[in-house]
Amino acid sequence: MTAPIFKVLKGNPSDDELAALTAVLSSLTAEANKRPAHVERNMWGRPESRLSTPTVFNPAAFSSVTYY
Repeated sequence: MTAPIFKVLKGNPSDDELAALTAVLSSLTAEANKRPAHVERNMWGRPESRLSTPTVFNPAAFSSVTYY
């Protein structure tokens, strides 16, 4: 006999409810195993997306700045 996947701590679920929960957890586990273990995150963004977004110039952006 195999070890249980999870343990119900409170309540009295029916066999159908346990089967549904097992199916959901199994599908989530299979989906997580399909993804690569480590994906590099680039917090700076992709250069292509920076070039495709137009830069907006606002001459009145710093009108309240006092220059000494």
